[in-house]
Amino acid sequence: MRRSVWLILLLGAAVGRSAVTPPAQPASGPGGADYPYAKVDRHSTGEGGKDVVIFWPADAAPAQPLPLVVFTHGWGAVRPDHYLAWIEHLVRRGAIVLYPRYQADLRARPDTFTPNAVAGVKQGLDWLAARKELPRPDPVRWATVGHSAGGVQAANLAVALPQAGLPTPKAVMCVEPGVTQGRQGTLVPLADLGQVDASTLLLTISGEDDRLVGDHDARRIYHETTAVPAAQKDWLQLPTDRHGEPALLATHRAPAAPLPGYQPPERREPRGFIRKRLAERAKERLAERGLDLDDADREPPTTDALDYYGTWKLFDALCAAAFDHRWRDVALGGGPAQLDMGKWSDGTPVKPMQRMATADHDRR
Repeated sequence: MRRSVWLILLLGAAVGRSAVTPPAQPASGPGGADYPYAKVDRHSTGEGGKDVVIFWPADAAPAQPLPLVVFTHGWGAVRPDHYLAWIEHLVRRGAIVLYPRYQADLRARPDTFTPNAVAGVKQGLDWLAARKELPRPDPVRWATVGHSAGGVQAANLAVALPQAGLPTPKAVMCVEPGVTQGRQGTLVPLADLGQVDASTLLLTISGEDDRLVGDHDARRIYHETTAVPAAQKDWLQLPTDRHGEPALLATHRAPAAPLPGYQPPERREPRGFIRKRLAERAKERLAERGLDLDDADREPPTTDALDYYGTWKLFDALCAAAFDHRWRDVALGGGPAQLDMGKWSDGTPVKPMQRMATADHDRR
């Protein structure tokens, strides 16, 4: 009898735990669902390394000036599918998004990534300029954001875009950036970040359970942007929290944000011996430098509170602070508004983000 009672209590506790769910997207504010635009249109210029996918609000007025966001993807994610929820969030909030391909395929040399991304941005601007019925990029309100190898590109473009005669990004966010240094030296080159404009607002983000790139390059970008005052930048860590189901896991795939119903495409084996061998060799070179793409592929991409209260909230607030002097306490400074991650359905606060820049300074 006693054993049955204990079994019932354990089952009840398990059911109680499974009923606890993560925070939903907030109705308004940074990361929120108060969208002034309903529909998103897109155009791809092609599939070469210098091509770009362009996104804009379909219901925006012709020639309306909108902020421009350059969104740079992780290694090999040349199609925007598993970032589409985030991209559509940005567009429906009122931005034009350029998604430079910057890699024709996995064999592309990392030293071509930034020049290709710049070429993609120029191609996107030329395409928009030729279509008077579409909104136009505001020449002042520019931002870059990127994930993984794209996180490095987001930092590089803060230098490369103005060097190419394009506007200087006012907001830059590098999410789980990497990998600049592998076991055999430089993998993805990082620009001289001392040249990043002193007026820039910058965030660099690492993930608590990111086993692929860790926090080396998040730390590096924060410290090497020497012209940017400490009050204008932060290095934060996304938290893992297993209080409810599904758990919030700050792995390397956490910033991926697919639309509902997304199914990862099946990996196609290259046809022909030469192509297959070249692809295998490309993966071997990455593995030799400490980048295991197969390990990252085992992490399922999801759209959850780590997006709404983490990456989406932070980037929305960073852009608002840089463009309109709003929500700076959400973007920067280490206060509750910045670090808060919402509450589980039972009222328990989600583990907050950690301000790593402060901890890193204290260790030095």
